[in-house]
Amino acid sequence: MRTILAGILLLMGVAIPLDAQRRGAAASGPVTFAVFVTNPSGTPIPDAKVTVSGPVERTRRTERGRAVFEGLPSGTYRVRFDKVGYVPFEREVAGRGSKPIDVKVSLTPIPGPPLSPVGALPPQQVDPKLVVLDMPAFIEKNYVGRASGKTTPLGCATGGGGTLLQLNEPIAEHRHDDADEFVYVIAGEGVAKFGQREEALGPAVFLMIPRHMSHTIMTGKKKPLVMMSVRAGGTCGS
Repeated sequence: MRTILAGILLLMGVAIPLDAQRRGAAASGPVTFAVFVTNPSGTPIPDAKVTVSGPVERTRRTERGRAVFEGLPSGTYRVRFDKVGYVPFEREVAGRGSKPIDVKVSLTPIPGPPLSPVGALPPQQVDPKLVVLDMPAFIEKNYVGRASGKTTPLGCATGGGGTLLQLNEPIAEHRHDDADEFVYVIAGEGVAKFGQREEALGPAVFLMIPRHMSHTIMTGKKKPLVMMSVRAGGTCGS
């Protein structure tokens, strides 16, 4: 009887460490991070640079706000988020287990008008002059190509100025406190968002955006989104 009991205890002693080893192996298996990046209003941010640093280092760029890191060794990672027009952000994430780990981040737009990758013309004193442009030829000469966006001056006077906007990426939420904005869409597709309200953008669509009204310009399937913007009531380039 003693021999049988000793054998049972020996088997139990072996089984428990083996089970623990299996659990440890599962915990230390490949890790997956499912990253989702948005702005404060919940709109996905495309082409944001995401870098994970830890046991290994990898970099991805978001598509429609999402990026996936698969096959990472378990461990603690530092995840950094970079996007033009937004404040860089870092957070620490523990990578353990076999299930995908959700990493959801909302990036904060950099303060200052306007918050967009294409920037803004600096205020300046000008001598107003007559401007006449052949728009198709002007656009062809100043075409944005594959860049994220491009702003090209059209004309400027003491009461405001006109610019050509060509967007391959969205313009973050912003507002103009010193000018009303008149927008005319020349080509491409997109959506203008005013809080919960959305307006489709396409060729020949006209918008008048009152000063102080926050808005976001999203790009659509047909790119670039080409628009003429006139800001009236402020200084040139405001």
